[in-house]
Amino acid sequence: MISSLRRKFNYFTNHRAFKESPLKVTFRLIYWWIVCQLSIPQTILVKKWNVRFFLPPAFYRTGNTSLFVFRDTYEPELGYIERTLASGEVFIDAGANCGIYTLLASKLVGDSGLVLSFEPGVESLKSIEHNLEINSVTNVKLFKSALSEEEGTAKLYHIENAPTSYSLGSDKSEEISFEEVPITTLDHVLAHEEIERVDFIKMDVEGAEELVFRGATSLFSRMKPKVIFEISSQTSSRLNLSADGAFNFLKELGYQFFKVKNTGELFSFESPEGQRGNILAIHKDDLVTG
Repeated sequence: MISSLRRKFNYFTNHRAFKESPLKVTFRLIYWWIVCQLSIPQTILVKKWNVRFFLPPAFYRTGNTSLFVFRDTYEPELGYIERTLASGEVFIDAGANCGIYTLLASKLVGDSGLVLSFEPGVESLKSIEHNLEINSVTNVKLFKSALSEEEGTAKLYHIENAPTSYSLGSDKSEEISFEEVPITTLDHVLAHEEIERVDFIKMDVEGAEELVFRGATSLFSRMKPKVIFEISSQTSSRLNLSADGAFNFLKELGYQFFKVKNTGELFSFESPEGQRGNILAIHKDDLVTG
């Protein structure tokens, strides 16, 4: 418990937004905690993107808190996407939650581009559907399903019984609530939608990254999009998968791996050992010097 609180405190105080404006960020955190206790949803405007987000009042185990507090600096990977995703491109958001990455990508790719957004959880679907509506988005296709290696249905578990923290696997040692959801593969969706290009994939699928990649072998045989995914032994073990499985899948295809620093700089590494959180993968053919 103490170590968990220490990690959260260190994350908060070392975040770029806190360092730039500690009083503003601390006020937002306190305000958000109060409205969550009172069950009052909030709608915020992220001015940099000119995007509005409706946020249900959930304080723990949810991206809503970080988005409310940190806004456009929520994750450093957002800044990388801002710099690299271009008009007319195709972006895939696997595990979209309330639509943070979806809505940013929608702005960046414009009317000539496309965003494919996947979110299976009932509560998160309510949020992303509302956020797409209040932003009058027309270039996003929302799929109410989870991504995996096959077509069918699966149990989507509520991790720690939180309504918007999901996984296709669970800790069998404890009772946990779940939803029955459809599952599909990226290859199936791209073929059905007749989409012939993918430029960027962001994945937040709580340990199922390797399964998603297995269901996208045709995609990766034809194109090499940039990928943001997570490495976590805890989440992958819920599905009896190796934490290195997704990393090794991409490595065999010729990808190289980076962490995005708060400054926006890329830090390269060769081995997944000791790595946690978001990883940026770029195919070696797309890397340029300078």
